[in-house]
Amino acid sequence: MHWYNPKIRDAETVTAPYTDQEAEYMLLGTPDSWAHVAEYGRLRDDGMGIEQAMIFVGHRFRMWHLRHLPLG
Repeated sequence: MHWYNPKIRDAETVTAPYTDQEAEYMLLGTPDSWAHVAEYGRLRDDGMGIEQAMIFVGHRFRMWHLRHLPLG
């Protein structure tokens, strides 16, 4: 799976998680982890697959990080 990892704030290629527990573990480790896990849970509740939800979470937080870059 190629995704934006919000923990390291960079794109990477990794093996996709097989379970929700593995996916949530991949999202833990930052002060904003609660937001990553909450967004993942919302997407899964909406019926999205594990890999697709991980990619969407990464994309959402990549866009958030880009909006909050310091100017100058």
